[in-house]
Amino acid sequence: MAQIKSGATSDLLTVDPTSKAARVVPYDSLGRYRGTKATYRAATNATLVAAAGTGLFFVITGSATKTITVQRIVVSGPTLTAVAYNTIQLQKYSTAPTGGTATTLTQVPIDSNSAAATVSLCQGYTVAPTAGTLVGAIGALRLFLQATTAAAAGLLDRAVWDLRAQGEASSVTLRGIAENVALNFGAAPASAVTLSIECEWCEE
Repeated sequence: MAQIKSGATSDLLTVDPTSKAARVVPYDSLGRYRGTKATYRAATNATLVAAAGTGLFFVITGSATKTITVQRIVVSGPTLTAVAYNTIQLQKYSTAPTGGTATTLTQVPIDSNSAAATVSLCQGYTVAPTAGTLVGAIGALRLFLQATTAAAAGLLDRAVWDLRAQGEASSVTLRGIAENVALNFGAAPASAVTLSIECEWCEE
């Protein structure tokens, strides 16, 4: 293994003996690691009947021990008794929600060598909790919500938030168990909405 020493400092650059390439660790300008991270996913096992009204129906919070970067959230196939347009909002909060009736999603490591996930909450709500302190909206997508008795060839809409870092932009980052991002409807639906949710995040 060869090393190249800086002429100005005591810093060393290591050349790998096998690949013959210099070893570098990818960090961005804020000092954050940009290489492969432990990645996790969670999804509803069956459809979720979302909390009525404009309350939260999905929440993912941060961790007591790791920094969480939310990568992707997908809501698919929202249906109710009659077709309607509505907006699903993705919002960030600085304090965790309380109460409500929730279905906890199983947190699955993408690589079996990864440790167990550590996010404090990752769950869908059938009865909305009391939301925490709102920081602000970070996403809003208007959807066509299909009727439960869909017309032939009726297409189900879906909302996709791809939050992965692009260039020098940051991912949505959650620090500590209080910070969270959550989904809710912009206007109260005329009836309960049945849908599916999946979420992906990294931990470091």
